[in-house]
Amino acid sequence: PNGLFSCFLRIHSDGAVDCARGQSAHSLMEIRAVALRTVAIKGDRSVRYLCMDADGKMEGLTEYSAEDCAFEEEMRPDGYNVYWSKKHHLPVSLSSSRQRQLYKGKGFLPLSHFLPMLSSIPAEPEELQDHLEPNLFPLPLETDSMDPFGIATKLGVVKSPSFHE
Repeated sequence: PNGLFSCFLRIHSDGAVDCARGQSAHSLMEIRAVALRTVAIKGDRSVRYLCMDADGKMEGLTEYSAEDCAFEEEMRPDGYNVYWSKKHHLPVSLSSSRQRQLYKGKGFLPLSHFLPMLSSIPAEPEELQDHLEPNLFPLPLETDSMDPFGIATKLGVVKSPSFHE
């Protein structure tokens, strides 16, 4: 009714990039900082990086390229993110080439606002094991502690500007 359309970004094993109405194994993405305000987006299942070609078309590549696969992350006040290609000066968009031509120079492209969210697809137990780093947390955990992983004790005293002495 209001013209809004939402979908989940997918990077397929063959490198095709599209969107779907629901989450799937191909819509689980890893967003990782590669530089200040710059991220790389990688499909968890496809093991391909989201990249942009010269026409602004999205594709999934097996090798990371700082020119084509790095995007400046803009966090908007409405809670959505827009990712800009530093090389092509275009936003990441799941719109068709025809839509990109129609909207050229008219503001944001359709399907260019992203809302990072947690996956509702349960991970397979063997997949979880592959992603865990060995000895990441010391055992046993201090479950009765306010700091069960011992992170705060490693940092020492943290002074916050919001606390007044």
